[in-house]
Amino acid sequence: MIECKVFVHSPGAGRLDLARCVLLNAGIPEQDIAENTCKGKKYLSVFLPSARRARVLYERIRSLRLNGISLSVSVLKDADWKTRWKRYFKPFFITSDVRVIPVWEKKSVAASDRAIYLDTTFAFGTGLHATTQMMARFIESAAGHCQRFLDIGTGTGILSIIAARYGARFIHALDIDADSVKTARNNFRMNHCVTGYVDAIDFKHYTTKERFDFVAANLLTEDLIFFQKKMAGMVKPGGYLAVSGIFHENYSYLRRSFKPSGFRCLKVSHKKGWYAVLFRKDTV
Repeated sequence: MIECKVFVHSPGAGRLDLARCVLLNAGIPEQDIAENTCKGKKYLSVFLPSARRARVLYERIRSLRLNGISLSVSVLKDADWKTRWKRYFKPFFITSDVRVIPVWEKKSVAASDRAIYLDTTFAFGTGLHATTQMMARFIESAAGHCQRFLDIGTGTGILSIIAARYGARFIHALDIDADSVKTARNNFRMNHCVTGYVDAIDFKHYTTKERFDFVAANLLTEDLIFFQKKMAGMVKPGGYLAVSGIFHENYSYLRRSFKPSGFRCLKVSHKKGWYAVLFRKDTV
């Protein structure tokens, strides 16, 4: 495993957002970018499976000649990779009463009815990123009204497991990445989500006759716009559609382009330069 660190040497949150945007434009999925702090300075980490991919990313960022942004690359052994994530990921509340606990802390933290346990070793989705946290709050606001839940781009399965804690009884989670699907399945079992299942599939190939009370999509803005009609058609009348993964520079574009027929906007959330929007489908 290769760790690429993007350091921001100039002050201001805008620089960190610029660095994240550079990584997104280089083809790094948003959920694969971890924000960390060392000696009071923030940086972004990306973990890549090969030296070739790391070299491509390094050369691409270097060619931009951005002031105040630099990149370092280091090789991690498997043990280092696991230890690195344990260092950054500690128990925390993602909603008012759901606490996220990494699996390696399970024995040292008192259990509760709505605690969830996550293994994030081979998939991203700790719940630390703003997009995931805003989606979790949307799910909390629909507690008791999200019995049938569709999770598009599930990662570790964190949003699906949160939905289960708030009353979901039928869960279908999708991810294009095979390692993420394997991790999500293990997390489902560990959290006793017996009514949920996970498929390794690109959403553009996904078909179902089911209609859901809540559809959650934490994707890139372009994908949200491209899939809006398909996602909207999978929501029951009176059901919810929550979208996130929207960088602040793309928010105006999304609101102009993302107008699913028969839906009204209930809430817009923003945090650390990211946006999430909750819609509800008309009942008639």
